[in-house]
Amino acid sequence: METSATIPNPWIGAAVHVVERTSSTMEDARELARAGCPTGTVVMAGYQEKGRGRVPGRLWSSAPGESLLATVVVNLADAAFPLQQLPLRAGVAAALALEETAGVAPRIKWPNDLMHDGKKLAGLLCEAFGGTALIGIGVNLLQAVFPPELAGSACSLLQASGRAVAPLELLPVLLMRLKDVLADAGWREKLRERLYARGRQVSVDLLGSARQATGILGDVDEQGRLVLLLGNGRLQRIPQGELRRE
Repeated sequence: METSATIPNPWIGAAVHVVERTSSTMEDARELARAGCPTGTVVMAGYQEKGRGRVPGRLWSSAPGESLLATVVVNLADAAFPLQQLPLRAGVAAALALEETAGVAPRIKWPNDLMHDGKKLAGLLCEAFGGTALIGIGVNLLQAVFPPELAGSACSLLQASGRAVAPLELLPVLLMRLKDVLADAGWREKLRERLYARGRQVSVDLLGSARQATGILGDVDEQGRLVLLLGNGRLQRIPQGELRRE
């Protein structure tokens, strides 16, 4: 694994590992975590052979060099908040980084996507084992076009802003914002300002169930659960699910 010391990392003493190609930055980061690497250690790749999403069987694919593909290690002893907040905090950090670098204001789709004009701009995948969490981040950056099967549901930062932001340009900004948001007691207000479909009618496919919940999307609580206002006036808190707009 190649290590790049030229990429700024706000976590002093944590390395940024950059590889041209790998099977999965999540798996590379997992091995580093098992070896005892510090919080803020990063693995970034130009291309992933087996990038994956939160839902089993869903893949993340992109041509070499077109996307930011990275995983950040967080030792849970350094995180003074419930683990369920992690993907949402990471989403806030990614949104802030994209606003700063390209002037685009993505919406945060619970629990782990960034959207622009109704299309997916970025995705996050958080996993925990032992006393460690991994934050996987994929951002579409330089795609001018997408395959027909994705063109209606995905977009890139280039398409959204007209600006070509390279992965190594975005990464230092993202790491700085991530370090800030992981320590920010006011992160939920930043989330609310950017929450996708807030105040609108939505449906949520409940993971592990064939059932669906429908209501007005109101908020995300301290445990990272989606809060729906149901037609009978009651609130439903959903810990896991797939959000769909009506």
